[in-house]
Amino acid sequence: MKEERMLYRRYKTAYADCKTVPGTYDKTTKTIVVIIPEGRMKKSGVRGRRYNYYCFRGVDKATGKVIEVTIKAICGENAIKQLLRNYAKTIKWDLNF
Repeated sequence: MKEERMLYRRYKTAYADCKTVPGTYDKTTKTIVVIIPEGRMKKSGVRGRRYNYYCFRGVDKATGKVIEVTIKAICGENAIKQLLRNYAKTIKWDLNF
């Protein structure tokens, strides 16, 4: 969790899903302290970059059925890392593309 003081209008337009610290609204500067969860912010190394969706096909080891998985990641390399971390035990992937 991170607390950040910001303009109230910025809170209402971009962070309305986050909680605020009660009693921190300042009438003179029109700011409020907002509690931002860790998962809400991008990591520091990827700020300014956009997420893309990467689609992978594989074969289920148990049934032999073709499986498609879509992963949201910053780049193809990170998408492959997520794919292998989350699905390598149950699905055989053909990553030669």
